[in-house]
Amino acid sequence: MSEFVKKTIAGYRAVKGGHSDPECTHVILTREEYDELLQEISFAEQTARITKEDAEKTVSAVKREANRQIQENYQKTAQTIEEWREALEEEQEESAYQRSLNENLLRIAKERANADRKLKPKKEHTGYVVAFSGEKEYHYREGRKSRRKLLWETVIQSPYTMDCPEQMARKQISEELLQSDEDGLIKKIGIDAFYGGRYEAMMEDRGWCAEPERYNIMLKPTFRANFRSGYWEAAFFHTKPLGIVPWDMRVR
Repeated sequence: MSEFVKKTIAGYRAVKGGHSDPECTHVILTREEYDELLQEISFAEQTARITKEDAEKTVSAVKREANRQIQENYQKTAQTIEEWREALEEEQEESAYQRSLNENLLRIAKERANADRKLKPKKEHTGYVVAFSGEKEYHYREGRKSRRKLLWETVIQSPYTMDCPEQMARKQISEELLQSDEDGLIKKIGIDAFYGGRYEAMMEDRGWCAEPERYNIMLKPTFRANFRSGYWEAAFFHTKPLGIVPWDMRVR
């Protein structure tokens, strides 16, 4: 049985309070107790070593599985991206083909329309002609008051027949009519600028133009199918009369 003692000059002396005695400095074990303690320490060290090895094996296994899943997901993602890329390329090729086809169809339709209306040169003419231009009262409200303004209204005949769907005709006419370069259609007939709204909104929008009175400004057009001529037309108000309309843009 172990003894709780105090070391003195003469040797070791047992203390009365045992382990809790403040004078206790040493514990004397029997050989059997010492051997048991060594075994317990050895077992604890072995258990700790095994536990550490098992933990390291578990961590390694988790890392391997995580890396495997990462690689698998990477391969799946790469495959999906490649499939998307191929699909996108196919879609781009199809879109380019359709655009080319539409451009050819529109070009052919425009040439036929020019030939029917005796517009020359048939292949180069824009196909747009001024069908009408005249003064017209424009009615609008300013707060609670009703106002009138004498503006100009112009109707331009497009090269697109009524067989062309409205959505396509609207898109093509808008793009071709509102070209902003110096050779644009509206520039040729004396329009200085385009405002995509109503007259009253433009007059209030001084941030867009400080002096709109100085310019011939075209307002947002409306579109209509002329059943007499058989062509789509764009009608729009503008603030000043047209300039000299070129001969090639006059109705034959």
